[in-house]
Amino acid sequence: MLKSILGKIGLSNKDADVYLACLELGTQPASVIAKKAGLKRPTTYLILENLLQQGLVSEYTGSNVKYFTAVQPDYLLTYLDKKRRDITSHQRELEQFLPQFNALSNPYSLAPKVSFYEGVEGIRRVMDDTLNAKTHLSCFSSIDAWFTREDTKKYIIEYGKRRVNERHIPIQGIILDTPVARQYLERDYPPNPESAKLSTFRWLPKDINLVTNEINIYDNKVAICSLGKYELMGVIIESKEIAETQRSIFALAWRGAKKGLAEVGEDGKRQ
Repeated sequence: MLKSILGKIGLSNKDADVYLACLELGTQPASVIAKKAGLKRPTTYLILENLLQQGLVSEYTGSNVKYFTAVQPDYLLTYLDKKRRDITSHQRELEQFLPQFNALSNPYSLAPKVSFYEGVEGIRRVMDDTLNAKTHLSCFSSIDAWFTREDTKKYIIEYGKRRVNERHIPIQGIILDTPVARQYLERDYPPNPESAKLSTFRWLPKDINLVTNEINIYDNKVAICSLGKYELMGVIIESKEIAETQRSIFALAWRGAKKGLAEVGEDGKRQ
């Protein structure tokens, strides 16, 4: 359990083994720590040097032998806070230089433009990518498919809140008309004026079955999530031509989709 927690804040398995060994043993030379951690001495030395640089262990030399001591566990909160601040700083720097990275990209390269992901984590990864959209989202969705599993249900409810409240990304959505979908928009979708400005939904007639797919069109991408009983996978296709074609198909479907309870009015309520 403790090792798992250390992994979540960025330590590798071996880093965690060495830190926990240091914590349990107190001040000891690398040879003793290596034995406790079940690692070779050279490997342990390298890990201790890494932990030393991160401020997670300290060292002193006595009788020509280096001794290492783990910092007190309370420091781990400080360590995590520093990592968070560093990540924020790195993100700002990356955003600043992102145009230069993009300028290096060869638009005629043969690099794959289709990314495939499996499982619930893959579904999350595909949907999280839509939260970086610079354009509005055009979306086909089956809420029932999301609600067939507790983990995907929880995710899509939180996703809607993040898209509206944190990222402020506008959406036009065509949703399969079912009692579950209507309840979702009434009960679980962000009920505030901000969502009214960002969200416009229409119904897909019940006799046209989307089955288990969610499709999002944004920027030069098309993101597809399959939420079938025996198939959980996501695909991101990055292609200007494909995205534009899918937008045209969506625009045609939007004209034929039915206004109703899912249409959002200026007061933030569904009409």
